[in-house]
Parts: sequence; structure tokens; C-alpha cells
Amino acid sequence: MGTMRNMPAMMSGLLFSPSGTIDRAGFVGGSLVLSAVALAGDQFARSASDPYGLVPFVFALGVAWVAGCLSRKRLHDLGRSGWLIIAFLAAYIAIVLTASFSFDLQAHQTYWRVTLHTLAFAGPMIAWFVALAMLPGEAARQAARRAWSSEALPSVAVGGQLRAGRM
Repeated sequence: MGTMRNMPAMMSGLLFSPSGTIDRAGFVGGSLVLSAVALAGDQFARSASDPYGLVPFVFALGVAWVAGCLSRKRLHDLGRSGWLIIAFLAAYIAIVLTASFSFDLQAHQTYWRVTLHTLAFAGPMIAWFVALAMLPGEAARQAARRAWSSEALPSVAVGGQLRAGRM
């Protein structure tokens, strides 16, 4: 019962705080919540749009902040610096700008050109999130070390003495 009362605080800490670390499950869960909110909120932001586009812009900044918080926490769990986000975003912007000026979608609206353009925009982001979700973090590495450490291995009688080790 107490866990359910703390759920909003846990979710806000997971999504909006850049400090700490999260494991794979926390990252995937946070990413799914972010995706659901982004999809639902996008329709609202478009309908509530003002002439200057301030509402969609602020909404996009909020989504970017949460994605950055999740990524930073996951990178820290992987033993990496949060500054890698800046390097990824620089590469992503370069890919998007190159794709934007390389494809003339108005002249040739073929399926393959549209697909290629979509992949150039969405592909790097999807790859980033899949990589962060798949890579084992520090907790997983420590569990593997414990499983293979001498304390976790069965004892073997050698010369009348019990010793920990592999059989």
C-alpha cells in the first residue's frame, strides 16, 4: 500500500531528475512512459498551438529533458559519462541535416525515398535507446562477478581440506 502512495514521487524522480542511475528495466519502463506521454501529448500540443508555436516547442523541450534524464542515468549505470549525450546529439544533428539537404522529397515521393528519410530521422534515436536498453549495467556486471566468484562456487575436497573452486 505504501508503494502505491510513493508511485508519483518515484515516477517524477525517474523521469525528471538527472541524478542517479537506473538499470535496464527502469530505463525501458521510463522510455515506455515517455513514449506514451509523447504520443498522447503531441495531439494536445498541436491542437493547443498558438500562432508562434510556443506550446509544441515547450512540450518538445519537456520530452527532450525527460529523454536526456533517462539517458544520463542509464549511461552512469553503464559507467559512462553523461556528456556522451552531447556527442550523440551532435552526430544526430549532422545526420538529420545531411538527410534534409540530400533528399528531394517534393520531386520524387517514392516509397523508398520516404522510408530512407524517415530512417535518417528516427533510426539514430531508436538505435540509441535500444543500445541503452540492451547493454548490461553495473548491477548486472556485479551479479555476474558474484556468480563466478570463488564464494559462489561449490566447495571441493582436495587432500582432506575443503576448498572453494570449480569441480
